[in-house]
Amino acid sequence: RPRYSGLVLWRGAVEAPPFLDGRTMFMAGHDLQKAVVYPIRGPLEPGGTVLTNWVAERPVDLDVATADWNAAVDPGEIAPWFADWDFGWIHVGELLASTEVAYEFPMVDRDPLDRWSDGRVTLLGDAAHPMRPNGSNGASQAILDGEALADALSADMGVPAALEAYEAARLESTSRLVLANRQAGPERVMQWVEDRCDRTCRGQHTCVPTGDLEREANAYKQLAGFDLATLQALSRDQQDA
Repeated sequence: RPRYSGLVLWRGAVEAPPFLDGRTMFMAGHDLQKAVVYPIRGPLEPGGTVLTNWVAERPVDLDVATADWNAAVDPGEIAPWFADWDFGWIHVGELLASTEVAYEFPMVDRDPLDRWSDGRVTLLGDAAHPMRPNGSNGASQAILDGEALADALSADMGVPAALEAYEAARLESTSRLVLANRQAGPERVMQWVEDRCDRTCRGQHTCVPTGDLEREANAYKQLAGFDLATLQALSRDQQDA
């Protein structure tokens, strides 16, 4: 059964003028309301619009029995929550209001499994470790699963043993990541700002010291397997293979 986080995401995509350098992803908000916006396709002609993806997030009291990600909703119902979210270079409320259709996603995951494999069958990616999207790396973890599975299958130990080796390499780390994302993953720094800022600060890092942000980012990278030391070790292993 899915574990509902208490949060609902609404997603949409719309052609809109590019903001900042045209390649920027931005996030704003806190635990009670959040927005994420980024381009997913550049302009088709010079000076044209870009296909822009947006995600809005708010707590909603729901009884979620299934993980349904295909419920279409009117963006006009969501846009008023962001009516005053005008950053000068983008107006979140207007972006949402200009979208033709949005889709409602209750944010769910599932408890980590004790095992993925049974004989010659195994699980990979979201089928093995569905996680909340806070860290934005569900697909990346599936790629790491695929690499570990390929390594195990190429070791000439027989399929059942290879699947057990793959599971041993990946199950514990992905289980930790599922649980970490339940604590908002790296996005929890946004709530830090909400809690600490007195609304008078204007600097980028005056509310939360840069060192705190770097430590949080590095800790999550290590957990997800994206830290520099891990990647360098993987590169050396591949060169030696």
